[in-house]
Amino acid sequence: MSRDNKPRKHRHKRHYTFMIISGDSDGTTKRLHLNHFKTQLLAYFCFAVALAIICYIIYSAMTINTLRSINSEQKTEIDALNVDNSTLQASNDKLQTEVQQLSAAINKRLEDEQQSEEEAEALAMPIGFPLTGTASMVSAVDDLSSTTVTELTEDNKEDATGNPIVIFTAAEGSSIIASGTGTVTSVTTDTKFGSQVIIDHGNGYISIYRNAGDPLVSEGSTIDRGDIIFVVSSDNTTLGYQIQHDDQFIDPEEMIEING
Repeated sequence: MSRDNKPRKHRHKRHYTFMIISGDSDGTTKRLHLNHFKTQLLAYFCFAVALAIICYIIYSAMTINTLRSINSEQKTEIDALNVDNSTLQASNDKLQTEVQQLSAAINKRLEDEQQSEEEAEALAMPIGFPLTGTASMVSAVDDLSSTTVTELTEDNKEDATGNPIVIFTAAEGSSIIASGTGTVTSVTTDTKFGSQVIIDHGNGYISIYRNAGDPLVSEGSTIDRGDIIFVVSSDNTTLGYQIQHDDQFIDPEEMIEING
C-alpha cells in the first residue's frame, strides 16, 4: 500500500449545547436547548453587550475626568475672577471716595463763588454812607433850570420840582467816600458845586458826588466802597449826593444805610 493510500484521520467537530432548566412548584421541569449556532450567537451577543458596557464605563470615566478637569479650571477662573472683583471693588470704593471728595470740593467752590458774587453784588449797591464821621443832612431838589438847589421844607415840598438830592454838611478833615464799588465814568466840573464825580456800580445804579474840592479819582478807575473821592476842608464842607437807578433819579435817603 502506498503512502498516498494511507487512511486519513478525520477531525471531530465539537458542538456545544446550552441548556436552561427551570422547575415549577408542581415538580415539572422546563428545558431550553440551544444548539451550537444559537449558543455562539448568544455568546457573541453577550460579548457585544459586555464590550458596550465596558466602552460606556470607559467613556463615562473619561467624561467624568474631563468634567472634573473643566470644573477645576472653572474653579481656578472663578477664584481669579473673585480676586479681580475684590480688586475692582476696592478701586471702585476708592473712586467713589475721590468722587465724593471732588464733588464736595466743587460744591464748596461753587458756594464760595456764589457767596463772593453775592458779597460783590452787595458791595456794588450804593447804600453806604458817603462820608466819614458825622454830618448834617437835608433833602433838596435840583432843578436844571435853576442856578441853585432848593432845600425842601414843609412849605415848598409839595410845589418844588427837580431831581432829588441830599445836601450833606460835613466836618472839616472828614472825607467824602464811595458808597459802593464801581467804575468812575465821569470827573467833570459842576456849575452849582464845583466838581462832579459819577460812579457806575454796574447793576443799574449810578451815584453822583458834587463838591467844591479836588477829586482824588480819575475817569475809568475802579473804586471800592469806602475809597476817598474828596477830602473835606474848610472851603468844601458841602456835598450834594444823588443816585440814579435805570437812568431815573431816586431819593438817596431811601438807599443810604445810616447807623446811629
